Formats: sequence, C-alpha cells, structure tokens
Amino acid sequence: MKSVISDDVENICYLCGCYGHMDTHHIFGGPCRSASDKHKLVVHLCHKCHMELHDHGTNKQLLHEIGQQVYEDQIGTREDFIREFIRSYL
Repeated sequence: MKSVISDDVENICYLCGCYGHMDTHHIFGGPCRSASDKHKLVVHLCHKCHMELHDHGTNKQLLHEIGQQVYEDQIGTREDFIREFIRSYL
C-alpha cells in the first residue's frame, strides 16, 4: 500500500532505514485501522521494527504524532482528525 507520508519508501524501513522486504504498518490501528487505510496513513517497517512497535510500543507515539501532522497538513483539520481517530496526539 502506498503511503501519504512523503518520506516513506516501500523497500526501506521508515524507522531504522534498512533495505529489503518491509511490512506495512497502519499508524492508527484497532477501531481506527479503516481510517488509516482510507487516508493511507501507513509506513513501511522492517520486521524487527514492526515487532518492537507491536510488542513494546517502541516509536508508537512518534508515529501517531507524524500521522496526525500529515493528516492536518494534507487532509483535514484537527477537529476532523479527532472525529476520525478519537483523540489528538499533538
């Protein structure tokens, strides 16, 4: 899936910069996953970084902040974001 995050590249880990096969990570999961899909708020992560994020929450807040900032810059207002993603991360 293509991302709206401008510096995200499909074969480079968004967090550590390694090359190869990447997992697609939805920045906002759970009940907000469909909104992440709709707005292409995803990043490509190597398996190690992806598992660290899901198992330990590593970089979760950072990605939420980046995702919200991109949403507000490209898609809608903060109020729109909160309606779709439940809360503000900024």
